[in-house]
Amino acid sequence: MRRRIAILSDYYYPQLGGITEQVHGQATELTRRGHDVTVIAPKPLVVPRTLDPEPPPADFEIIRMGVAFPLYVNGSETLATLAPQVPLLLDRLFRRRSFDVVHVHNPFGVAIPMSALMRSRAPVTVASTHSVVPNDYWLLRAFYRPLRTLLGHADAHIAVSQAVVRSFQPYFPEIEYEVIPNGVNTEVFTPAAEPLAHLKGKRNILFVGRFDPRNGLKHMLDAFFELRRHRSDVRLIVVGDGPLRKLLQRKVPRELIEDVSFEGRVNGLRPRYLASAEIFCTPCGLASFGMVVLEAMSSGTPVVATRLPGFAEVLHDGVHGLMVDDPADVGGFSDALDGLLDDPMYGRALARAGRERAVSTYAWAHVADQLEDLYERLLARKKVASLASAP
Repeated sequence: MRRRIAILSDYYYPQLGGITEQVHGQATELTRRGHDVTVIAPKPLVVPRTLDPEPPPADFEIIRMGVAFPLYVNGSETLATLAPQVPLLLDRLFRRRSFDVVHVHNPFGVAIPMSALMRSRAPVTVASTHSVVPNDYWLLRAFYRPLRTLLGHADAHIAVSQAVVRSFQPYFPEIEYEVIPNGVNTEVFTPAAEPLAHLKGKRNILFVGRFDPRNGLKHMLDAFFELRRHRSDVRLIVVGDGPLRKLLQRKVPRELIEDVSFEGRVNGLRPRYLASAEIFCTPCGLASFGMVVLEAMSSGTPVVATRLPGFAEVLHDGVHGLMVDDPADVGGFSDALDGLLDDPMYGRALARAGRERAVSTYAWAHVADQLEDLYERLLARKKVASLASAP
């Protein structure tokens, strides 16, 4: 059945990141299925420079509200839409439009997600949580009561992984989460992507991510330096950027500068970078799901990753890739990379299994089925409750 669906997020293009990818993928697939989709998101105060600045085309409505300011929270860059007019603008929009579903991403976000939860007039309001938080996170403890009231406005809560559920349950044990994973466009992230000409000539190891401390680029560099002590046929390709760039670049020894390439931020070219890599590596220290891992798997690129709960739900060690227990285990990452480089047949087997898992489990067709099922269950429940309360 055709539905009118509003998707609200502090993150959308030109801001890059996992939530942006999910908002766009969700809106694209639901529109393809015949729904009327509106994405509501702010304009970023700072538009990061990328190698391919054009965002992907959108065949759905996009409404901009407010300006998103960058902040650092929980060891990573985040955004807050600090615009006092947002609640009023949302009130007007929700009055004019009869949305069947309001779907809010990152319900703790200021101010679009919070305002949307409190002002939604739709029969069904859904909130998706994408993050994991540290144990005894003081912000959640300090603001438990208002946050619990805020979350109570949602008819259902989605967690993108069991790792998210385990992270938030100690703070909000009364909330029931339904796990619906992130999706990946398996037609874009594909082994058929064309490698980049300027990356030919050496065996490439690829790192993708913002230069936040928790994403582990420091450990990636150290593991690569260790690897280069006994083999000279590899090169490290770094895709991403951030305030720590100059500090991290200074870590590279002069004799390795030619073999550590800082490419900058990349959006649409990511499939071609993955096609140019023999191995994708992420010594990340904190992740709720692992979109970069899933995109590599979908691209048919072998993965070496930290054994994080979010990663382990997507990638099974020894089946779809290799896992190292500690992101700071430089020797462990170096050995895993070295082993795959020495056994390319094993790497191809991991790549095939990763691609099969991405297509069979995480392609947007499967994820959208779960979203539609949730929407329809909630709408049917509301209809029955409305009929039961009618005089």
